[in-house]
Amino acid sequence: MENRKPRFRFAPSPTGGLHIGTARTALFNWISAKSMGGDLILRIEDTDVKRSTKEFEESIIADLKWLGLQWDEFYRQSDRIDLYRNEAQRLLNEGKAYMCFCSAERLESLKEKLISDGKPIGYDNKCRSLSSEEIETNLAAGTEHTIRYKVNPGDIRFSDLIRGEIKFSSDVISDFVLIKSDGTPSYNFAVVVDDNDMGITHVLRGEDHITNTARQIMLFESLGYEIPYFSHLSMILGKDGAKLSKRHGATTITQYKEDGYLKEAMANYLSLLSWAPRDNEEIFALGEILDKFKISDITKNPAIFDEDKLSWLNGNYIRKKTNEELMDLLMPFMLKEKIIEADKTCDKKVKEKIFKCVEAFREKIKTLKEFITEAGDLFANKILCYEGEAMEMLEPDTAKKVIKVFLGFLEKSDTSAESMQDEDFISEEKAKMIINETGAILKNESIKGKFLYMPIRASLTGKVHGPDLPKIISILGKKECIDRITQSTSLPKENIK
Repeated sequence: MENRKPRFRFAPSPTGGLHIGTARTALFNWISAKSMGGDLILRIEDTDVKRSTKEFEESIIADLKWLGLQWDEFYRQSDRIDLYRNEAQRLLNEGKAYMCFCSAERLESLKEKLISDGKPIGYDNKCRSLSSEEIETNLAAGTEHTIRYKVNPGDIRFSDLIRGEIKFSSDVISDFVLIKSDGTPSYNFAVVVDDNDMGITHVLRGEDHITNTARQIMLFESLGYEIPYFSHLSMILGKDGAKLSKRHGATTITQYKEDGYLKEAMANYLSLLSWAPRDNEEIFALGEILDKFKISDITKNPAIFDEDKLSWLNGNYIRKKTNEELMDLLMPFMLKEKIIEADKTCDKKVKEKIFKCVEAFREKIKTLKEFITEAGDLFANKILCYEGEAMEMLEPDTAKKVIKVFLGFLEKSDTSAESMQDEDFISEEKAKMIINETGAILKNESIKGKFLYMPIRASLTGKVHGPDLPKIISILGKKECIDRITQSTSLPKENIK
């Protein structure tokens, strides 16, 4: 293997979406292959006919592309069934495997007995010594059968590039299935045949596959194949130390895409799960990892998935985008949530409003979806919901006086000099002037600070927090500001949430 070009493989099963842990495995295989000047093979392991679907395959491929991962070759196990059957037949011919005619009912009964006796679950080798006559009789009768591998006594050892020396005793491994009764290969058999046929030099996968490695090494040796280097990544746990699950947040790449995470942030964060560059830098592009990465630097300790850190990282990448780039990224979310209509996406005034909102909220949001939460109400023609604290700020007589004075200056403001084409336009500078004029009038009445500015904000947005007031006023425009203030002063209490 030492003199061969490194060849890694990522081999997902299309029985579900691309899970966070599986995506990290894909990423580490890509980084490993490219940092060593090698190839990455994408292999879809779809021989589980009952659970594999074309939809999941397409979803996995789409998510890999979204993350920025590229592969050099592509294979699908369901296209290679004949190869597995031929290699199983070779093991049969060489006496290293045998036909097993045990029914599913017998195997289930055996399993239940072993459990009740407190013994390890396994096969009892009943069919290992069948005579040629018994085999022929079963075949002639059309009895369903599998092909099982003959496990020989002895120890299995291998050197894991992450974990060091690992040893298994074959005493804990019973004769296992190579070809199932429906003619499809078992997982352990198919991957060994594939890894050899595809010239895989390095197998990098999750630690849940360590026990499979013992069976696979047996098969590599029995088939006369060269054994690749093995490396096993630690599991990903939640912050509470439990196995990552839905209760810790989203679990698939598709979900994170839909929640408004950027591909750059997701790839960056996944690379930090079980590995860190020696310079301790945390924010870097995929291409920048290659010169820093070594498999030997991967830790064998469990990785902790921290969604707060992912969100922080995502916020950093959002702020690296230009306003125009963010507008393009946000458009699908705005259309999906019906913040804007599809036929309005090219409207100059709408685009200008989106641009202003992006400018106003980009420093605050950590995901694209948060933009909809923060700015979505500004695209409605009225305030959809008043926060309780906002309502409290609108109730005092001083608030009513502030709003009245502010409204007066707003209505009298002349915006014609600012925009010859849009009489509704208000610049941030003009908005500041109106606010300052309001403050100057109310100064003698000792109305200042939050008692001056919060009632204005509450009357315009139904909230007490958000971007600078001049930005909000400029985003809404003169007419909508007036409409919203009118709404806030006339809405019955029972309609306020």
